[in-house]
Amino acid sequence: MCFTAFVLMIFYECYWIKYFRSERTLKNQYSSFAGFPVAGATLPVIAVLLLGLYSMNLVVIVSGGILGVGHIGIHLITIKK
Repeated sequence: MCFTAFVLMIFYECYWIKYFRSERTLKNQYSSFAGFPVAGATLPVIAVLLLGLYSMNLVVIVSGGILGVGHIGIHLITIKK
């Protein structure tokens, strides 16, 4: 799990490199990357949840869940507009 979280964060960094090399529009910011929809939101959330599960830390797991609902939810709402 720890290695998977590390790889997801590498993907997250690559997503930002892709974004900053683009025209920097909202379409680019909310794009998918490596098969992950709204990668700017989903990649770090999944990584946090995996690290919480790996460490068996309930506070991190709950915090990752709250982060996911808020962060991914806002991105999905913005895409629909």
